[in-house]
Amino acid sequence: MSPRQTPKRDIHAEITQALIAAIEKDPGHPVMPWRRTGGAPLWLPENALTKNRYNGVNVVSLWVAAEAKGYSTPIWASYKQWAQLGAQVRGGEKASLVVFYKEFTGEPNPDDEKDDGTRRVARASYVFNAAQIDGYTVGEPPEPLGPVARIEAADRFLTQTGARIEAGGERAYYRPSTDTIHMPDEGLFTGTETMNRSEAWYATALHELGIF
Repeated sequence: MSPRQTPKRDIHAEITQALIAAIEKDPGHPVMPWRRTGGAPLWLPENALTKNRYNGVNVVSLWVAAEAKGYSTPIWASYKQWAQLGAQVRGGEKASLVVFYKEFTGEPNPDDEKDDGTRRVARASYVFNAAQIDGYTVGEPPEPLGPVARIEAADRFLTQTGARIEAGGERAYYRPSTDTIHMPDEGLFTGTETMNRSEAWYATALHELGIF
């Protein structure tokens, strides 16, 4: 590697390390992606300018940042976006990492008839929470998420096991003394890059059942 070359960044690894650091900081209280501390209704991270909700790995990344820094409002935007809103990032505030994907057109793979040449590459971006901003008033939070969509086959399976599932709180666990599975409220579940909200709920329930 020449002196002018810099190592290639692994954005997802950086986010993973932030999550690990948050858990290791207080291993007795790991940050779980389905909950908000104190049982508050789930409010997915949202961009202050576009009003779009962040998704995928950015949900976990911003939840970790909010938990670590004590932010209670999940409203975020880049420095430039806050300026567009007439607000100002306070001096000395540090940004949090998010990922966005940029599309470009390359040469299609001749061996793949479905390949149209479209490529996506991950880019790092940095955002600031509303708690770090002067000149911005936080509005009313959006409606919390409701129940997850049912997956009939999974419901039938859970019923056939005879498992007793109780919802409430912000933890998922099995209680041997009562032989019950305890699940967070369904409204606290959100999708990930690989699972939608329903799949996340059922995967958690099956995990506590000991299926995987």
